[in-house]
Amino acid sequence: MRKAPTSPLSPETLRAILDAAWRLICERGRADVSLGEIAKTAGVTRQSIYIGFGGRAGLLIAMARNADDRSEHAARMRTISRGTADEPAALYAYAEAWLAHLPEVYPVGVLLSAASVTDAEAAAVFNDRMMDGLHAGYRRILKRLARAGHLADAWSVERAADLCWSLTHIEAWRQLVVERGWSPAAFLANRQALIARTIVRRCDVAADR
Repeated sequence: MRKAPTSPLSPETLRAILDAAWRLICERGRADVSLGEIAKTAGVTRQSIYIGFGGRAGLLIAMARNADDRSEHAARMRTISRGTADEPAALYAYAEAWLAHLPEVYPVGVLLSAASVTDAEAAAVFNDRMMDGLHAGYRRILKRLARAGHLADAWSVERAADLCWSLTHIEAWRQLVVERGWSPAAFLANRQALIARTIVRRCDVAADR
């Protein structure tokens, strides 16, 4: 769990607040749980939330990052995106790690996705995870692949990152896995195949087979 070095709150108090926020959002089925409810559940004051996180937006972002920090799949994503591998296998592995992590954060993530349309604070945390997190990771990997000559002609790094991001977006998962009943394994195989056939050079795709 990430804790600001200037926070006067203990790690245990911060963790209690984050756990309470996550639990309440999951239980209520909505992202707009009040700070008062969260504070009461955590056994702290509303002021403690402001001291520790600066407000609701900061709390939501910290809550999502805390879930990442506890996940071995998210740790694998960071390792892959910040590494040096420049083969298409790194891109597929990153997508696989994200799709293994997604069920862990889905209950809250899908609520933040829905709320982000009208709630600026929910939009801030959703953007933090989906753009500054997932999309940025794809972009770092694709930059390495581009330098190594593995991107298909006419694909820029940014457009390729956009495609990978959209194919593995939480809303794509919701539509096909949750609503249409695809298995997680089938969704993963389909997304990796689409990425390979669309943005990876044909000779590299043939070599992967």
